[in-house]
Amino acid sequence: MSDNNQSPKFSFFYLLSLISLLFTALPAGMVAFQLINKWLPDPLTGYTASYSSGNLKFALSSLLIAVPVYFWTMFQINRGLVKKELERKADLRRWLIYFTLLVAAVVMLGWLIALFYRYLDGELTGQFLAKSGVAIAISATIFLFYRYDLRRDPEEKKDRRNLKLFAWPIITVLVGLFVGGLMIAESPKQARDRRFDERLVSTFYQIDSSLSTYYERNKKLPAKLTELTVSPYFLDQKALKASDGQEIVYKPGENGKYQLCATWRTSNQEENGVRTLGLERWPHQIGWQCLEQAIWTDPKTMAEPVSVK
Repeated sequence: MSDNNQSPKFSFFYLLSLISLLFTALPAGMVAFQLINKWLPDPLTGYTASYSSGNLKFALSSLLIAVPVYFWTMFQINRGLVKKELERKADLRRWLIYFTLLVAAVVMLGWLIALFYRYLDGELTGQFLAKSGVAIAISATIFLFYRYDLRRDPEEKKDRRNLKLFAWPIITVLVGLFVGGLMIAESPKQARDRRFDERLVSTFYQIDSSLSTYYERNKKLPAKLTELTVSPYFLDQKALKASDGQEIVYKPGENGKYQLCATWRTSNQEENGVRTLGLERWPHQIGWQCLEQAIWTDPKTMAEPVSVK
């Protein structure tokens, strides 16, 4: 093999193409899986196979960056083949292509085994069948392309035409997945509002902990939250307000019951694919709301939290 065939430049291009292929194929499957989870939910699969907004956003971010990088590196490699800077039968090229073929074949084999296993176990649902079809289709597409890429002649007009005929449908599918994912994804504003509410829930937990300590020592609730900012309770002054500066209203009651009131930007009771913090103790809707709690003095007599508008 000549020195040009061992050029670090093409080692860089091939390795980058494989890495960007990984960050294209897996996120494409993730987006398709989330669309399937959204449209074909399966109540028996639990949270691990349900729609996840976080996974969807990661996949969309990966596609946005990795797809252009992959096609750019493949363009550079193809141009190098045309200019004879890299020979078709170069060891570097053949080794990396065969490695890609091996990975694609293993993925297809694994999904086919899982598909038949689910069938025998009586758990072959429409959701899993759709996901299997997506995973096998992605792996088969990669396998068929690189098997063809190993034999094609970049100088032949027919092969150049076939390459374009192969590329454009793939680009169309990727764009379709990206657009479809954007349509069901949580918007940046919704994500930021949810983070504000999660911070507020964390603040409520801090206040609740300090109130429990105060009640255990004094057998009563404080008249104001400012009483918790001194020793031995040491509630942070920042916990008296939400992260956006709004005042948290505290209303003490009888028998260890109290209310914390604030304005919420989102609801944590909707199934939007986000694991919402505080759903068990602090269920809330959008807008101003007072949430009632009771001091947890004895788990056997613990009061159930209720939501009061």
